[in-house]
Amino acid sequence: MASRGADPASRTARRGDRTRDRRHRSAAERRQQIFAGALKCFQLNGYHQTSIIDIATASNISSGLIYQHFKDKKDLLFQVIVDILEAYNYDVTNALIGCSDPVMRLQHSAIAYCSVIDRRIPATLFAYRESKSLERDRLELLKMKELQTNQLILNCILECKAAGLCNDVEPELATYWIVNAGHAWGLKNWRLRKVLSFEEYLRQTLTMIFKGILNDEGQKRLAADNLLDGRSLD
Repeated sequence: MASRGADPASRTARRGDRTRDRRHRSAAERRQQIFAGALKCFQLNGYHQTSIIDIATASNISSGLIYQHFKDKKDLLFQVIVDILEAYNYDVTNALIGCSDPVMRLQHSAIAYCSVIDRRIPATLFAYRESKSLERDRLELLKMKELQTNQLILNCILECKAAGLCNDVEPELATYWIVNAGHAWGLKNWRLRKVLSFEEYLRQTLTMIFKGILNDEGQKRLAADNLLDGRSLD
C-alpha cells in the first residue's frame, strides 16, 4: 500500500527550511536587540565613551554574542546607521505600493519620508552626530544608501513631470526640498514642536513645496485629492 503524504526526503527538506527560517528570524531579532541597546548607549554617552560591555548590558546579552554579529564597535556603529537609513527606504517603498497616480505618489512619498523621521528623531540626530566617526569608504556607502531613498522621491517627481504636471524645476533639487523638510523637523524639533504639531508642520511645509513643484494642472490634481487637507496623516 502506498504511503500517505510527502516522501521522507521532502518532509526532511521542509523541516530543514523551517529550521533555517527560525534561525534567520532569531539572528535578525538579535541584531535588532543589539541595535536598540547600542543606540540607547550612543545617545546617552556618545560613541567614543560607550564600550562593547555597555552595549551588551543595555542589550541584556553577553559581549561575546555581540562579536558574533559585528567585528567591533565601529562596525556596529556603521550597521546601526545603515539600519536607520534603511527604515527611510522601507517606509517610502511601502507607501507607494498600490498607488499609480503621479500626484498621489508624490504626496505619499513625501509624507512617508517625513513621518519616519518624526518617529525616529533621536536616531536621526544620532546618525548626523556620529557618522563622522566612520572611515571615508563607509561614509560613501551611507551616502549611497541615502541616494537610494532619495531616488524613490525623485522618481515620483519625474513621473509628475512626464505627465505634464510640473513647473520648470530641477527634479533633484525638488527632491531635496522634501528631504530637507523632513530633516529640518528632526534637527529643529526641540523648537518646532513647541510651535506646531507634526501634522500641521507637514501641511504647511509640504503645501509650499508642492506649489513649487506642481504647475496649475498639477495643483488641480492635488486639490482633487489632497492628503494634507485636514484628514489624519497616519
